[in-house]
Amino acid sequence: MVPHRAIERLVVGAGYLPIGPDDVFLQLAPVAFDASTLEIWGPLLNGGKMVVAPEGQLPLGALADLVRGEGVTILWLTAGLFHHLVASGLVARLRGLRFLLAGGDVLSVESVNAAMAELTGTTLINGYGPTENTTFTCCAPLTEPVTAPRVPIGPAIDGTSVYVLDDAVGTAPDGQAGRIHAAGAGLAHGYLNDPALTAQRFVANPFSGVPGDRMYRTGDLGSRGEDGALDFHGREDGQVKIRGFRIEPGDVEHALRAHPDVADAAIVATSSGDERSLVGFYVADEPLVSEHLRKHMETLVPPYMIPAVLVWLDALPLTANGKVDRDALTAYAPPGRGDLSSDYRGPGSPLEQWLAEMWGDLTQTSPVGVDDDFFELGGHSLMAVRIIVEISDRTGVEIDPQDFYACPTISELAALIAAGAPE
Repeated sequence: MVPHRAIERLVVGAGYLPIGPDDVFLQLAPVAFDASTLEIWGPLLNGGKMVVAPEGQLPLGALADLVRGEGVTILWLTAGLFHHLVASGLVARLRGLRFLLAGGDVLSVESVNAAMAELTGTTLINGYGPTENTTFTCCAPLTEPVTAPRVPIGPAIDGTSVYVLDDAVGTAPDGQAGRIHAAGAGLAHGYLNDPALTAQRFVANPFSGVPGDRMYRTGDLGSRGEDGALDFHGREDGQVKIRGFRIEPGDVEHALRAHPDVADAAIVATSSGDERSLVGFYVADEPLVSEHLRKHMETLVPPYMIPAVLVWLDALPLTANGKVDRDALTAYAPPGRGDLSSDYRGPGSPLEQWLAEMWGDLTQTSPVGVDDDFFELGGHSLMAVRIIVEISDRTGVEIDPQDFYACPTISELAALIAAGAPE
């Protein structure tokens, strides 16, 4: 439950982002995602202009063309989309921007420096903050190449106080990791119809002299530098972020366990380069069809919480004290073809062979058959965007994302490409 003053603090007289009547925002994020708060109220409360992006996942080239064609001056991208845009070589098309904000997850130093080299007239901002403190808590305007191991998340924005606390709930020394707490005008009232969780996360602020003042326990770990800027170190609990969405693995485990044939389940997050994904391990009498498990889970949790890969085990590994050994699960190899709903059929043309190799590289699966479902292999929407860009660059054929989702196998996609290829 976010009060009006929290939105005002985010976009009115915001020192980190001076918004004026000549600015044009692109409203790209789903309205359920807190980035939309900035995209909608930033222009509307400052006399600016808001351009609403078409529904659905835009191809990267179309996104860049939309930004340039509409004269967008302020753009917010999730970390995943930012990384893909840089990797695609399309970031140079954004040179008309005054500000490019990216966040929602950890930004890669390499991607940030590559973007800054192309966008010399644009201020790149690394934005950090939980939804409970209304989109941004800290922002780091980046004006020089990053030479540190991490991209800083910056100081607190106006109207916000940030505390890095040690185990004794005292201020952690500069350079020492501690728990990040946020206070100020951006705080939400709490969680709707959940007073217990509200009391657990929103606690009294011992550093304020104002009666009733609160601060939010973010669950994030960070450290403060001598200049006051913060570095993000990760989560102190099992909560993870996948493509900008904060996910409680326990909620995903509950959905997987709810299947009538699943006896137990565990979820771990894995990383490959800039990509993070969920892997679900389940215990059952025999391997189950992954497609059926996913359809069941989709009735209980949003699509972004569905594991990219599902692995059958006859038992979950345990530590010496009887808890699930998540380190052992993380070390498990990706599933074999028994986890897929299709039998293997090899590529029958150079185009299918090229697609199979690309899918294999992205999903870390080998071999990839032409009847394998891209999403069963662990693919997701951002990977799909990357594939669409590669197809366009190599063949000149523009694939609509919705067509990709409707044709998620190599055989179907190859036919779609062939139908759209120039004579």
